[in-house]
Amino acid sequence: MNIFRLALPAAVMLLFSVSVFAADDDDLAPRGKTGTVTIITDPPGSFVYLDGDSLGKSPITKRQFRTGPLRLVVIDQGKELINVRFNVWPNKENKFEGTTIMPHGTIKITTNPSSCQISLDGDYADRTTGGPLTLNSVDAGDHQVEANCPGRKAYGTIVKVEGEKTIVLHLDAVKRTHTKKTEAKKAKKDDEDED
Repeated sequence: MNIFRLALPAAVMLLFSVSVFAADDDDLAPRGKTGTVTIITDPPGSFVYLDGDSLGKSPITKRQFRTGPLRLVVIDQGKELINVRFNVWPNKENKFEGTTIMPHGTIKITTNPSSCQISLDGDYADRTTGGPLTLNSVDAGDHQVEANCPGRKAYGTIVKVEGEKTIVLHLDAVKRTHTKKTEAKKAKKDDEDED
């Protein structure tokens, strides 16, 4: 077997991998200098950490910080909402703007018949008693919602909960059908207009 034929592809692969790593390094801010950071979150008031150092609550405006490829973490209500690499370049203002969305939502349930026992992921949640049942702070993701109604076989469906959104769900145990729609959280401006 010819060793040259084996060595050539290995050398080409080594050269290619060195080139890829060198290209990635060009996108990294140099370390050991100072830059300015501005961190804005919507809504404001989230805890901001840059490379493990607490910067306080957002917004953070024109704060001097060391340069380099750093880790930006934003936490609100004990939940990590943003975790990204953030390059702080020397002698310039480095700005990050992000929307923080809590990783839980709401399910608003109505049923036919109007009084049924509701289960969420197999666990008893509450009852509909002639009006809608609202389940708050449901983790984002897929959930099984089931209605156990008197004189009817249990009926349910899977709903996808999204952060800060409300799923409006109607379970009809008589016709064995369901309808669902997603509502976004009310706009902040609407809340302010009501005050």
